[in-house]
Amino acid sequence: MLAAAAPDVSRHKCLIYDGHPSEQLPVVVPLLLDGLKDNWRCLFLGDPDTIRMIDAALAAHNVDTKREQARGALVLSADRSHLEGGAFDPQAMIDGLCTLIDEAVQDGFQGLCATGDMKWELGDDSNFDRLVEYEALLERVFRTRPLRGICQYRRDVIPAPAVREALLTHRSTYIGHVLNRDNLFYIPPEILLERRQDAAQYGEWMCQQIVRVLNAERKRDEALAALEATNRDLEQRIAERTAALEAFAYSVSHDLRAPLRAIGGFSDILAEDFGDILGDQGMVHLGRVRENVGRMADLIEGMLTLAKVMKADLNRQPVDVSALAEAAAQEVRESAPTRSADFVIHRGLGALGDPVLLRAVFDNLIGNAWKFTMHCPRARIEIGQASDAAGPPIFFVRDNGAGFDMRHAQKLFAPFQRLHRQEDFPGTGVGLATVQRVIARHGGKIWAESQPGAGTTFFFTLAEGR
Repeated sequence: MLAAAAPDVSRHKCLIYDGHPSEQLPVVVPLLLDGLKDNWRCLFLGDPDTIRMIDAALAAHNVDTKREQARGALVLSADRSHLEGGAFDPQAMIDGLCTLIDEAVQDGFQGLCATGDMKWELGDDSNFDRLVEYEALLERVFRTRPLRGICQYRRDVIPAPAVREALLTHRSTYIGHVLNRDNLFYIPPEILLERRQDAAQYGEWMCQQIVRVLNAERKRDEALAALEATNRDLEQRIAERTAALEAFAYSVSHDLRAPLRAIGGFSDILAEDFGDILGDQGMVHLGRVRENVGRMADLIEGMLTLAKVMKADLNRQPVDVSALAEAAAQEVRESAPTRSADFVIHRGLGALGDPVLLRAVFDNLIGNAWKFTMHCPRARIEIGQASDAAGPPIFFVRDNGAGFDMRHAQKLFAPFQRLHRQEDFPGTGVGLATVQRVIARHGGKIWAESQPGAGTTFFFTLAEGR
């Protein structure tokens, strides 16, 4: 008799995600954090760049990664010695994994918490032919050994048949960041590994699957009914919130600007008429007041910009992206004509979107690149499209400027958050928040790759191409 799927979430999960490797962080990092907290040895297997990203993400959660690695609790590995001559042996890999589990227990850990990039683990695409065998054998290990894990599949680099087979071999599956606790495609290893399948056994499993599908459909219908009841007044709530947003913008523009202008005006009068009385130290303090008045005025303008982006109508039409980028580049050139900078703008870039809002995207991203290359002997700013992109086009704006530490990347698109000191690179922290909201309104995504002193690249997609 085949046992029905357990109600709890399987310890053998897979993550299927699209696009940039950073999309795995919201799933993988909590797994590793929980493993460290529960005294499991945590293993991540992947390419060196992804390992550095995982290390930085754990450090951002206050994990002393060097200490955890030194005591054997954390293993970040790019080892591929199991691929002798590029070939993959499922049983040999399973035997090696069991040895790692035993070693973790012998070293005083509760077990092994393992996760990694399947493309890196399996190597050549031809090795994915043995994926079902490997994952089915692995499922047996999860049932009998102290092992937790997530196998990661990036859909735009892993063969589609391999992704389908991942669904067959994992009871619990993340699609993006959403966990499907009961994967209806799952087939147990007893069936997958048997060459001569028992008809009665297979029939019983299929009956179980039908029951699971019916139960899932019933739960879905109940959830849809509840959602419909909850959101019946959604349009009214949106209208109310839009009105509140407009009222807020009005308040900012009229109620806050007037007293701020008064503070600035009286500060100027104090400086001009009473500078001698205030003395040098007094003038220093007054200068700080005037600087902060200017900064507050910039913040108010930024808040208004955000409000306008949120409520503006979206007017989709074909857009010459190259022309938008050129116009934004010309504007920053004119702001400092003596600066030495090379702009490389790819020709023939096009998209479907709102030309006014997309101009704001390039104004902010190119303005950002211009600002953060101000100390470069020869600034270089490139605007283009990834040539190997699958799905929607991926546009990018790349510079060779100051860069930033990816451990703080989660702050990038939050309003008024900044990664550099004001005295080094002035700004309000509103520009990237505006860009993110414009991209989101177009149904796209935006992310960044950077390294301190080695520049930054912003990537973004839109829902539709040309």
